[in-house]
Amino acid sequence: MSLQSNKIAIVGGGPSGLALAAVLEKQGGFDYVVYESSAEDVPPRGGCLDLHPGSGQRAMREAGVYEEFKKYARTGDATIHRLFDHRGNSLFDFGEGRDAPEIDRWAIRKVLLSGIPKEKVHWRKPVAKAERDESGQIVLTFADGSTAAGFKLVVGADGLNSKIRHLVTDAKPVYSGFFYITTKILPENPFYPKMKELCRMGSMIVMGNGVHMFNSRQGDGHYRVDVGIPGPENFPTSGIVDVSDWEALKKYLMRDDFFGPYSKEMQEIILNSDGPFRPWIMYYFPTDRLNWQSVSGVTLIGDAAHVTTPFVGDGVNCAMRDSCILAGKLKELGITGEAVAAYEKDMFPFAIDVITRSLMSQAMFFEKESPKTFIEVMSSGKPLIGTTDHI
Repeated sequence: MSLQSNKIAIVGGGPSGLALAAVLEKQGGFDYVVYESSAEDVPPRGGCLDLHPGSGQRAMREAGVYEEFKKYARTGDATIHRLFDHRGNSLFDFGEGRDAPEIDRWAIRKVLLSGIPKEKVHWRKPVAKAERDESGQIVLTFADGSTAAGFKLVVGADGLNSKIRHLVTDAKPVYSGFFYITTKILPENPFYPKMKELCRMGSMIVMGNGVHMFNSRQGDGHYRVDVGIPGPENFPTSGIVDVSDWEALKKYLMRDDFFGPYSKEMQEIILNSDGPFRPWIMYYFPTDRLNWQSVSGVTLIGDAAHVTTPFVGDGVNCAMRDSCILAGKLKELGITGEAVAAYEKDMFPFAIDVITRSLMSQAMFFEKESPKTFIEVMSSGKPLIGTTDHI
């Protein structure tokens, strides 16, 4: 067993884990290590993200990598979302001029890593379990059989299926009842010019009949297609349809209760997609459980603490904000229970707000009469979308 004295273990090298590491590095005076399950050369899965001034962008500034961030951030037309109904009518565009640059996940990783010494991040090091020994110390056991202990603080930044969460709370994420099937349209696809005409340089949302699509241009020019439908949590293995059979899956999506009533043009986005088709089962953390008592030597950030459905686009921003708040409390109060408690007291209401708004937005996205309520809310002056920095 390797013993680490006075060190912070950050379990997970996603946006929140790397943001915490980079901010701690910039602040100075902290000994930390990041354990990430994937390899450095394997791009993170997921679409591009828009980073907000008081959260995602704040983390980039506090980490001292904001100028590097600007090299990869896409502004201008990239921030515009186009709304269509299921008959293919373009209803309105929103987001123009918003200070929420789009950036790919691989670029977020690259930017944050520019502020972290290489030796601080241990790649291909998935944590298999975390438990306390007889002395109360947290022992991390990795998938390769090695262990590490003696940490003053363990931070679970390891997402939905966190191996650290059980040390803090017995609460578990809840299935939302909905999932996306994600695919893409590549530049060489004959349908690509039409997709570019519809989606332009930003994103498009198509709603109606209780299902929807969210499609967005990525940094390399291809379009990510996210098809949102209701269904069982075990959909990928349920036998309802073979998700590896792309043509069968497309046929399934064209059912009357899904995309059958959509305009031919909107159906063609799905029918002309290049694949692969990957189910993304959506969970959220129950908000009434975001109230745990602080636990000695351990805390959670990002999805490990408060995974949310993606319907307000604030998940990663909220996660990166966690990193700023935790790092700030550690700087102010040291690696202490007091610092952790102060961070969690700040984190709880913020996360509850994001999850609550996302569930409200989710209901609008999957409404049978959508986008009726969505339009009403967006024009009310108090939109649910992207308000992370305003509470």
